[in-house]
Amino acid sequence: NSLLNEPLLNWVDYEQAKALVADGGIWLDVRLPDEHKSKHIKGSINIPLIFLRMKANSLDKTKKYVIYCDTGRRSSAASFLLNETDISSYVLTAGVDQAAVEDMEP
Repeated sequence: NSLLNEPLLNWVDYEQAKALVADGGIWLDVRLPDEHKSKHIKGSINIPLIFLRMKANSLDKTKKYVIYCDTGRRSSAASFLLNETDISSYVLTAGVDQAAVEDMEP
């Protein structure tokens, strides 16, 4: 499965992700609400992975989404789901801990 799914994912490091967001992209945190509440990237929206399929139609298809979680596992699954619905998405390599301290909210 990983060999089949991997080519559909767009991985970005934190600097590339920040550039995408600066150009109109949106941070999308797919962790659980309690995880998001404890720390998240400023300006991110939170849609847990378990709800993403149901809420994908509420996302703006003209925007690019930079998806993150803790490790990249949930965000890569989320990116695969969004790409299937023609929503442009990118996965933050290595998760939320790659974000700069000044870009985080407790």
